[in-house]
Amino acid sequence: MTDLQQSLYWLRLVQLLLAVPLLAIVGQGFVWVLARGFGQSPTANVFYRLLALIASPATRLARFVTPRFIADRHVPLVALSLLVVAYVATMLAIASHCLGAGLPVAQCLQQR
Repeated sequence: MTDLQQSLYWLRLVQLLLAVPLLAIVGQGFVWVLARGFGQSPTANVFYRLLALIASPATRLARFVTPRFIADRHVPLVALSLLVVAYVATMLAIASHCLGAGLPVAQCLQQR
């Protein structure tokens, strides 16, 4: 395994680990909107609670890094923002590694 392949492997693993809670928070938002639209409490929805469980490490980290005057109901939005920034930074790092090796990004990601 070359150095480029190994670094791309780890960067894509980080990207995957960021995508899971990112999509869980987005899904939690959709379920919240749907539950409110039907006049139900989102916390009574099993799928909402499952997505909250998946996203809980990211929200706990966001609660840890935010000041205490930020309301608890805004912490998932902070977590979403942090995850989006980290995801985009990982994408840019992948592109930088590919371009540094002299390969177009699409061709670099198709190599195994």
